Amino acid sequence: MLEGQVMYRDFFQFTLPGTQVFYLLLFKLFGVRAWIPSAMWIVLGISLAWLSVIVSRHLLSGAYAYVPSLLFLAFGFVTERDPTHHWFSTIACMGAIAVLIAKRSPARLGAAGALCGLAALFTQSRGVIAVLGFATFLLWECRAKKQGWGWLVKAEMYLFVAFLATTLPPLAYLVWKVGLGRFIACTVVFLMKYWSKWYWGTPDVYMADPPSFPLLLEPPALLVWLFIHALLPFVYVLFLVRYHRLARAHPEEPWDRLMLVNTLGIFLFLGIAFSPVWFRLISVAPTGLIVFVWLVKSFPKLPRAVTHFVAAYALVVLVAQSVIVQTSWRGYLQSPTGRAALLDSDRFEKYRWILNRTHPGEFYFQADDCDQYFLLDLRNPAAVSFVTESSYTRPEQVQNVIEMLEKYQVRFVMWSAWLDVPRTRGADGSSLAPLRAYLRAHYHPVKEFADDLEEAWERSR
Repeated sequence: MLEGQVMYRDFFQFTLPGTQVFYLLLFKLFGVRAWIPSAMWIVLGISLAWLSVIVSRHLLSGAYAYVPSLLFLAFGFVTERDPTHHWFSTIACMGAIAVLIAKRSPARLGAAGALCGLAALFTQSRGVIAVLGFATFLLWECRAKKQGWGWLVKAEMYLFVAFLATTLPPLAYLVWKVGLGRFIACTVVFLMKYWSKWYWGTPDVYMADPPSFPLLLEPPALLVWLFIHALLPFVYVLFLVRYHRLARAHPEEPWDRLMLVNTLGIFLFLGIAFSPVWFRLISVAPTGLIVFVWLVKSFPKLPRAVTHFVAAYALVVLVAQSVIVQTSWRGYLQSPTGRAALLDSDRFEKYRWILNRTHPGEFYFQADDCDQYFLLDLRNPAAVSFVTESSYTRPEQVQNVIEMLEKYQVRFVMWSAWLDVPRTRGADGSSLAPLRAYLRAHYHPVKEFADDLEEAWERSR
């Protein structure tokens, strides 16, 4: 996009362009610098923790209001250092909850709808599911407080009009630039027909990808991983049971506010339920952690020591990760986009090998991922960021890769052994057969890398 390319028309993408436009503005302001994603990751973490505190203060008192943010940072956020669209859309959804939690005035409803629209521009499914979650909560509140159907219609109108006013203008511009057919094919048809064909887009990923932690933290990391999986979505069901048992007997509790957080938590979980990979699971965890802390606090038979232990455990994990990262091995790479520290020796050697054999702006194709282009200032010749062994990668996309490798006479291709092993049920990997044949005919392997079972192939003369 910085070079004038247009999303969907010149390169493939299935999310809406919020993340890309945001980073484009940063690159235009600061240049293409290696520190920008790292800085944004810190900003995202602080923002999510701050919004969780704002919401928690309406439900919890004293130090309890800070516990959900601590749990989120220690048990989830720091395990995935990737400032991608999931975090941006979660911030928008948490902002919408923070706006609506005190009261549901027309202005607040409009602001919440606009924030849901903003979330959709980063992750369309999350924005849509969030606005439906708010609409469901308004229906519950209408019945619980006997507001009347007129109030409900007006409240829903404020919510949805603001949502559409936020999303439709950018979408209209994109349709004008790339055409309605192409836009729908990328952002709707592809998700409906092919997203679930990829291993990472299926329910099979549930509890299949424990996060990587330093060796000393592996035992507590396993507990963290199990805790989050046990928490979602069962904490929401537990809250509903407790609500039905105690709502009438304890009217002093902020049940409407709790129901708002719980309802949005349920809907946000439903948005990732069909592909609950760890990254997506923790991206919707803030609401669940808030409900969890309230439940622990509300059970009179549970000693306060339970909350104190969980909070202390989270603090130890958070601090220990920081200390281990800062004191462990790291390799410094003077890349074209700036100096960077890589924490894995195998990855460092791979990046240094590529850096020493390429020059900034050179065409290069990394078949199974896209993490090397930005840091090393290399250009992907293809329309897709990566290819897969399943029908998630379309035959026309494979053909585009072949054509671009030939057109630009790309010198290096980084291939992964994982691309030769079908990981999706029923997939035979045949979609990549033409690319494998082209690779063997025009390239030869020159270097193996053990960390990701990758192999560098160089074009034969």
